[in-house]
Amino acid sequence: MTAAGKLIVFQSGGPTPVVNASLVGAVRAGRERGVPGILGARFGFEGVLASNYVDLTDISASAVERLRRTPGAALGSSRHRPSDAETAQAVELLHERGVEYVVAVGGNDTADSLHRLHDAARASSRTLAVVGIPKTIDNDLVGMDHCPGYGSAARYMALALREADLDTAAMQRTDPIKIVEVMGRNSGWLAAAGALARESIGDAPQVIFLPERPRPLSQMLSEIRVAHAANGWAVIVVCENQRNEAGQPVAGGEPAYVDAHGHPYFESVGAFLARAVQAELGLRARYERPGSLQRTSALAISETDLVEAELVGAEAVHLAVAGESDTIVAIQREPGPDYRVSLGCLPLAEVARAERKLPDAFIADSGIDVTDRFLDYARPLIGGPLPELTRLSL
Repeated sequence: MTAAGKLIVFQSGGPTPVVNASLVGAVRAGRERGVPGILGARFGFEGVLASNYVDLTDISASAVERLRRTPGAALGSSRHRPSDAETAQAVELLHERGVEYVVAVGGNDTADSLHRLHDAARASSRTLAVVGIPKTIDNDLVGMDHCPGYGSAARYMALALREADLDTAAMQRTDPIKIVEVMGRNSGWLAAAGALARESIGDAPQVIFLPERPRPLSQMLSEIRVAHAANGWAVIVVCENQRNEAGQPVAGGEPAYVDAHGHPYFESVGAFLARAVQAELGLRARYERPGSLQRTSALAISETDLVEAELVGAEAVHLAVAGESDTIVAIQREPGPDYRVSLGCLPLAEVARAERKLPDAFIADSGIDVTDRFLDYARPLIGGPLPELTRLSL
């Protein structure tokens, strides 16, 4: 089927290392399908409302290839949640510009905005196909095996934790505890990826605190004490929204900030835990908070992730041109010993504002580690083995 109207693509939410590969996939597919105009909305939905676009129709092949490996959302991103009035306004603005296809790279909040855009277009009898392109380093979109962006962020964390292991072992006489706070919002997928750093038993991280396993601060400190006693040093991974036994954030229940989608952001649990280790255990603790570096490192891009990110971007355009709407592309893993995936799709409403937690089968009985099933799941996603290192006995 040949495209009839123009294509709009935008990026929303936190970028991933491969978010622009999905943009490239959409642009290349748009050209393949003969779309008469391809526009990128600057700064997400806000760009649609402001009619603020960059023309991607004739962007050069060399620029597209460089863009594929460029970190950060090249079109600019946003966490703006459009009101019902803004959504209806967007439909009319798109109609006036001759747009018939909208594809957007984003997570569960973007799925919500796209679903509402689809409904508004139908309510006004406008022709508009709306398709989501999945992305998030949190890996928490429901209904799919994994999300583009997670494999590269997981590789980054594995490399960072291996380096933190070596650094802490070397500095154990002065700084025996290192706490690494990772992103993930309310799911432990990225924290769990720290286990991929290990080359042998006893390697860091010795403790992985997962939001799926809330625990009192006293228990967390006890588990850190045991890990330290075993080695004389320890590297601890903790998810940014780790909860206590009452379901409250360990670092305190009052959010420092709440975004437009209602997501609260709390004070650093890594810094809080480091202070508690020093006060209660008498051990000097350092904490690291990679923050946005987890989602911007081009050096740690997984080749598997890169390829899949481009594929889902292209698939979204193919679906839209074929007349599909109110759907999001989903990566599914094929059964069998070899890693293979296929692309399907899910209703946007199923993904919107929902979170997929780390399954029980991926969490060790201790609650502070992962199982071999998780390692088998995650290893193919990080795009090949990590560099080999040499350790001397200390």
